[in-house]
Amino acid sequence: MTLKYSFYCQICNATHYFPICYITSLYLNKINMPDAFVKNNLSIVISFVVAVFTAGGIFAEFTALKDEIHLVHDRLDEKIITIDRIEARLLDIEKKLEYERGLLEAKKKK
Repeated sequence: MTLKYSFYCQICNATHYFPICYITSLYLNKINMPDAFVKNNLSIVISFVVAVFTAGGIFAEFTALKDEIHLVHDRLDEKIITIDRIEARLLDIEKKLEYERGLLEAKKKK
């Protein structure tokens, strides 16, 4: 059983019955009806919302790329430092080898 709203119409000289859900839906549509601007320019509003979300996505991608570049830069700095240490050790070893080679040659000549 549905609740019905009844009213007497003097023009038709009859009583009309409307279900309550029909009346509330009409009432809610009138209250929640969007502004005329939104109704008339719905494509513009949707385009604006899409543009905002797209801009947010692009910003997130650039932020992620910036973080990745910083990470690669830090790793590259660590590799450069390691290469410098290895190069310094190599130079020390070469100096010691040349010293020993020179020492051995000097002993052979005597």
